[in-house]
Amino acid sequence: MIKALTTFVIFLLLTNLTGCAGVICEYAGNVYSPPNLTAETSAVAHDLPPIRRVDLRNGQPYRPFATYGQCQIELSYVIDLVSGLPIISDIYRSKVESCVSLAIKENVNILILPELSLGFRETTRSSLIEKLKAVSQERNMIIIAGSFYDRNRQSRIPVIGPGWEESGYKLKPSRFEASPKYGFGMKEGKELLVLDTIFGRIIPLVCVDLISDSAQYTIRNLSTRGQVDVIANLNFNPAAWEFLIEGNSISRRHPVIVSITNVSSPPDSKTRTDCQQKGDNGFCFGNSALFASLREGNNDCTNCARVVADLVEPVFKTGDVRSLPYDTLVAVIPPFQEEMLIYDVNLRLLREPVATNAPDQGYPVVRNVRRVPLFGQ
Repeated sequence: MIKALTTFVIFLLLTNLTGCAGVICEYAGNVYSPPNLTAETSAVAHDLPPIRRVDLRNGQPYRPFATYGQCQIELSYVIDLVSGLPIISDIYRSKVESCVSLAIKENVNILILPELSLGFRETTRSSLIEKLKAVSQERNMIIIAGSFYDRNRQSRIPVIGPGWEESGYKLKPSRFEASPKYGFGMKEGKELLVLDTIFGRIIPLVCVDLISDSAQYTIRNLSTRGQVDVIANLNFNPAAWEFLIEGNSISRRHPVIVSITNVSSPPDSKTRTDCQQKGDNGFCFGNSALFASLREGNNDCTNCARVVADLVEPVFKTGDVRSLPYDTLVAVIPPFQEEMLIYDVNLRLLREPVATNAPDQGYPVVRNVRRVPLFGQ
């Protein structure tokens, strides 16, 4: 009995010392070793999305600062009976054009539009893209033009620059895009797009890709290795706070800025009324946001942004201090507001370690943060 108990204790000690806790260990004589995890590791790696990198700098250096604009607008959809997917009415084309006009007025370098901003019928979308191309060429502006569903029922992200156009994918469908009623729905996308531009290295992501395991593993890894400056997340999603918490987590732990660009209001009046009467419970759409770990030391970055009280809504703060899940939240556009969040990204700041974080981390930073109404609200 004593011998058996002694053997069991030795087993437990060896299990913990060899790192076998939590996995099934193979017994080989008196030595305990973890099982061969090659197949499992390979399966995990195989599940990661491929990355398509595009260098669009043409040998030019990065700008010292680049001005970004996130445009929160009202969009509403109906269901296309052919695909079972949302389609945007042509009446909202003017909303997109208003974003472009304001971006021109504010000298924006990178304009970011929310999910489905190009989700019009094909003829409307084509003519609008031609207009965006002309603006891009004339103003040397890059436009992350929202998304639309192509003929293969995949969600595409057109990114338009002066003399070029690239198209990314939404990788995972949300539950709103898996249509049990119509039997169709969105097909999964193929790859992550990484754009290397003179205005920074950008990853455009649509909706749930920000919170999906495989995409997030990849973007966190790229961020830690200093291969991306801005993650641009495009949304048409009521669960805004879930994305804000995730964006905060990423910018808190990795050297990257996270932007979340959502639509301003829900497609039904009841939700809008509930939100206005009961307050924002995290499911009121809106809440387009910017996350960055701001350097505030005297020698860190001249003129870099400090937290501006009126750009962070009280619901995300405890008194005058940002709540922990939002401690890197720089600014937010609340629900029902059609506005543009504008700021300069500092591409010149060295990615040196920050004393409060791991030694392989450092942060770009932002300045001149402001919210500008689209329609003189």
